[in-house]
Amino acid sequence: MTEARIHDRGYLAYDGPRHGTQRAMMNLSFHTMQRVLGLKRSNWQKVLPAIALLIAFVPAIVFIGIAAFLPRGDELGLDSTSDYYGFITGALFLFTAFVAPEAVCTDRRSGMLGLYLASPLSRDTYLAAKFTAVAAVLSMMTLGPPLLMLIAYTLADAGPDGVSGWLTDLGRILASGAALAIFWTALSLALSSLTSRRSLASVGIFVGLLASSAVGDGLSEGADLGDSYALFNLVALPFEAVYRIFGETNVDGPPIIDVDTWVIFLALVGLIAAFGAFARWRYQRIEVEG
Repeated sequence: MTEARIHDRGYLAYDGPRHGTQRAMMNLSFHTMQRVLGLKRSNWQKVLPAIALLIAFVPAIVFIGIAAFLPRGDELGLDSTSDYYGFITGALFLFTAFVAPEAVCTDRRSGMLGLYLASPLSRDTYLAAKFTAVAAVLSMMTLGPPLLMLIAYTLADAGPDGVSGWLTDLGRILASGAALAIFWTALSLALSSLTSRRSLASVGIFVGLLASSAVGDGLSEGADLGDSYALFNLVALPFEAVYRIFGETNVDGPPIIDVDTWVIFLALVGLIAAFGAFARWRYQRIEVEG
């Protein structure tokens, strides 16, 4: 039998370092990134994030390998950096539909949202931290491979001509990658805010994206109502915006290629704002127990 003693020490005030809202947001973003990437979780929960990252990076590695032996852009099957984003469509679709909802749905289902809101975080700062985390992971796929290719092509003497051309390509890559990451993040959080079940959110995002593609292309091409109806295609819209950033159009793409560039950009910015506003509206009305 062990001897146990209880010492009454009274109330001891915390005298350690105190951090504010920004530190709480940083910690929440960091742990959210770990969660969506499956880090410190079971092996099964690492599968989908790993597949998405592989889909995004493997084509870049292949093109870099080809460039090392055939440093001529026209022989790589990749006439422009903008063409590469067609290779990562599946990765972004997979991550947005089946991985990103993990960032917010689990907190509501497990009751962690109430604990977070009992900290220095408010509903707005909580949502901003989650947005930052998901966008950061998506940026690995939208910025990482094109930047890797730009650096590798430059070292292989197959990159843009001159300093100005290199800087121009760099700026376009940064703008395109940021636009895609922000758009897909806003869409994912908006639809995930409708339910606390990750599976339902995933199905909703998956079906919603497929339906938007069918409706947008059907109205503009099938029903011949006008090219502007192609903007309903939420899959084609952000990628067409990337082509416009590079001063090009996706000639093999859906009918959205016939829409004016300023309309494409306006629609993309408007949808990002709408998705963000909807997610905020939802979180302002979610009841939290505790």
